[in-house]
Amino acid sequence: MMRDLFPQSTCMLASVLSADEAVEAAEGGACVIDVKNPFEGALGAPLPSVIREIRSVTPGDLHVSAALGDMPCLPGTAALAALGAASAGATILKVGLYGPSNEKEAFDLLDAVTGTLEDFFPGSVLVAGAYADAAGFGGVDPLDVPRCSARAGAAGCLLDTFDKSSGRGLLDLLGIDIVECFVKRCREHGLFCALAGSLGPEDVSMLLPLGPDYLGFRGALCSGGRTSSLVRKKVESLAALMA
Repeated sequence: MMRDLFPQSTCMLASVLSADEAVEAAEGGACVIDVKNPFEGALGAPLPSVIREIRSVTPGDLHVSAALGDMPCLPGTAALAALGAASAGATILKVGLYGPSNEKEAFDLLDAVTGTLEDFFPGSVLVAGAYADAAGFGGVDPLDVPRCSARAGAAGCLLDTFDKSSGRGLLDLLGIDIVECFVKRCREHGLFCALAGSLGPEDVSMLLPLGPDYLGFRGALCSGGRTSSLVRKKVESLAALMA
């Protein structure tokens, strides 16, 4: 049986690139194994074969999430991407709201995905990815994302950063009060909440009191940045810090 999507305490989401990394992350204490391709962006989409391989080595009680990309405002494209990721074994699908510039466009994109999942893979759920630096590219205000996500039938929201090359993490871009407001709005709309965006050990003590369901990590788990290899000891260290 899969773990509840609403954990009793904040859990670690570990982003991995391969089956070997998935094993290390799961054994190191991650609660969600997240598959992404950082070479294609903040929420870069992996190949379906990679998702399938990672699902095959991940314990059955752990969710496997998959990024669908920093999605342009193309609902059909997003729906097809979700269908592919779910068929490969992902139970949580994350779509980055890169293309939509307002709530209506965001709703239309998310609604296309949730409708497709209901029709073909009702056991998989959608997470809407909001960007803390959305103002820089004319994206949707992250504080508006929980409302339209709930209307579209998404299960959760992620607050992440788009520009990973800037050296600025989530708390560099948004004040802690804004992040807290995002978490609260997710709660108000019945959504689970994940926070990510170049997070490191120093951010854990600031974010845990806000009560998010998940904190997501990639670069902090690796030997030398988000495109290098995941290190199990770093997973263990962060898991212990969160506990």
